[in-house]
Amino acid sequence: MKKAFLLICVIAIAALAHAYNNTYAVIVAVADYKNFGTYDGDLNYTVNDARLFYDFLRSKKGGSVPAENIVYLTDSKASKANILAKGKALFSKAKENDRVIFFFSGHGSKGCFIPYDATEYGGNYLYFSEVKSIFKSSPSNTKLLFADACFSGSMKASTSKSVQETMKKERKASSNMNIAVMMSCSGNETSMESSDLHQGLFTYYLIKGLGGQANSDKNKYVTIKELFSYVYRQTRAKAASMGETQTPELFGNFDLRLIVANN
Repeated sequence: MKKAFLLICVIAIAALAHAYNNTYAVIVAVADYKNFGTYDGDLNYTVNDARLFYDFLRSKKGGSVPAENIVYLTDSKASKANILAKGKALFSKAKENDRVIFFFSGHGSKGCFIPYDATEYGGNYLYFSEVKSIFKSSPSNTKLLFADACFSGSMKASTSKSVQETMKKERKASSNMNIAVMMSCSGNETSMESSDLHQGLFTYYLIKGLGGQANSDKNKYVTIKELFSYVYRQTRAKAASMGETQTPELFGNFDLRLIVANN
């Protein structure tokens, strides 16, 4: 009886591990802003964040994602219009059993991300509702959003109750539906960059975690629960060592056993 139970558990975990076929990813980062100067808005390591995340997805542990399944937009290519157009075009290619990922590293503000061509007075901001529209263009059952940006946790508050209820209904209708949002900090905090890591704190530990550091039970997979637990602890500890407070957040509608990387 015990052997039968264990077999069922193994089958269930394997099903989660293969809950998607192909991966489609939109990776966005801005360091050199069009309308901001070196000392009043430009960032240091965001493009490095994007490149390392891209390299991870292309690796075996990241799923060996084909280059044609990734839209990689940095600096001048990361305008608001380009992000929306290319993001929707790529995600619309995904099928129900595929996975889509949106990654952003750059400035953020309450309720939005700041793309390359943002203006000083709020023009061309990429609002969270518009980011959600990119995801809505895809029928995929597995949708992941990772963002390393100040005030990124404010997306949680911007997700209306009606939207949350819709997500729950979708999840109930399809047991394979997983929508997970992992943000670098709370809605009232800033995200830190580190000169010794040459990355944003959050992205550094995100990639380390996906690469295997988060695999606490030492099996072949990293789950969303393991990943967040690792990223949360490490990011907070590193920020504290810098005299800062940074609290990653995870929300959405997903199975905590959702597999996010192979090890």
